[in-house]
Amino acid sequence: MAITFTTDKLQGLPSAVAGVYGRIQSVTVKKYDTDPVSWSCLYDVVLHASAAVRNAAGEYPEWGNRLHSPHIDHFTCTYDPTSNSNPYAQAYADLKTKIASIASSIADA
Repeated sequence: MAITFTTDKLQGLPSAVAGVYGRIQSVTVKKYDTDPVSWSCLYDVVLHASAAVRNAAGEYPEWGNRLHSPHIDHFTCTYDPTSNSNPYAQAYADLKTKIASIASSIADA
């Protein structure tokens, strides 16, 4: 799973960049004991200039070709354990919603 989008919120770049490839690197699901129905997903987002750059030879595990954004990094969303979708699917849906204010042309990759 991954998404592509256009944004001008990348560190050090003054103009919008199209085709940014974003993927969720990890998802942590937590249940808070103080509230019996309170579940959360915490997830980390990694950005690349494109899918081709992310999949380039030698890219893993170094990941030297990452883009950085102070606006797109770590997020938290409510997790629904009764849903048929897995935590990654719920996190991607949340990511699309959260970056909608700073990105356009958001699509599944």
